[in-house]
Amino acid sequence: MSEQTSPSKSWMLSNDEATQSVGRALAKVLRPGDFVGLVGTLGAGKTCLTRGLMAALLDGSDFEAQVTSPTYTLLNIYDAPYPIEAVLHADLYRLEDVDDLVSTGYWDALEQTGVAVVEWIDQIPEAWPGDGFVVTLEHAPEGRKLTINWQGAGGGAARLGPLYDALDNALASA
Repeated sequence: MSEQTSPSKSWMLSNDEATQSVGRALAKVLRPGDFVGLVGTLGAGKTCLTRGLMAALLDGSDFEAQVTSPTYTLLNIYDAPYPIEAVLHADLYRLEDVDDLVSTGYWDALEQTGVAVVEWIDQIPEAWPGDGFVVTLEHAPEGRKLTINWQGAGGGAARLGPLYDALDNALASA
C-alpha cells in the first residue's frame, strides 16, 4: 500500500451495531471509483462493517443479512443503484501471492465496479490500487478499535473530516 497521506482517527466500538453504523457512515462518503481496504485479524469485524456499508449503498434494503464474507468465493459483486452501479466485495485471506490474485479475475472485477471493499488487503499488498480508505479493526477489551485513514493522492483525504464527524455522531447514538 502507498504511504499514508492523511491523519488517522480511532474509535472504540462496543458491539456489532456500532460496527455496522461505521459501515453506513462510510457508505455516505463513497463515490464511484472508491476503494476501501479492510485490515484486521479473524473476527475483528470486517464483514460486519461491510454489511452496514452494503445496506447503505443499496438504499437500506434487507440486503444486510445477505452479505457474507467471500472467504471461499473470493469475489462477490453486488448490483447497486446509480451512480455506484456495482460493488466488489473481495476477501484475500486464502490467497498466498499476487499470482493467486490474478487467477481470481480481481483486476477485471475492480475495473467493472463502482466501489470496491476488500478484506485482508494487507495480505496481498499488490492488490492495493494506489488510492483509498484504509479501515483497520482490532480486538480490544471493550470490543473493537477502529482506525480510518486515506492512503494515496486521489482527493479522498478531503472527505475524511466529514466522515469523522459523521462517525462521531453515529457512534454517539449507537
